[in-house]
Formats: sequence, C-alpha cells, structure tokens
Amino acid sequence: MKLKHVNFIVLLIILISGIWTFWGAQNDKVMQMYIGVATAIAYVLWGIIYHSLEGDLHPKVVIEYCLVGAIAVVLLLTILWT
Repeated sequence: MKLKHVNFIVLLIILISGIWTFWGAQNDKVMQMYIGVATAIAYVLWGIIYHSLEGDLHPKVVIEYCLVGAIAVVLLLTILWT
C-alpha cells in the first residue's frame, strides 16, 4: 500500500473519530469545543507528518494546514456559541 493511501485512511480515521466523539457530546458545548480543536490539531499534525515523509514539506504547506485548521475551529466556535 502506498503512503498516499495510508494518508487518506489516517485522515478518515481522524475525521470520523472527531465527528463521532463530537456527536457523543451533544449536550456539552465545552466538550464539543475541545473535541473540535483536538480534531483540527490532529489534522494539522498529520498533514505535516505526511508531507515530511513525502519530502515536500515547505513553510507554505504548514501555513496552509494551520489556516485550514484555524478556519474550521473559528467556524465551529461561531456555530457553538451563537
């Protein structure tokens, strides 16, 4: 199995586990916030690890992953607290 396939499997596991635990904490907005932040952090870290293993990790890639994770957290917090 190529590393690219492993990347998608790991991303799928990160996102499904984040959604599943988020759904499990339906009545606790604070816990949902922590789960969302943890999922975004896991997404960013895995993106950095993957690109490092592929040999194409550049500052632009790190910034992109961090910005996508930050946008997701901001959107989540906006939805949770309005």
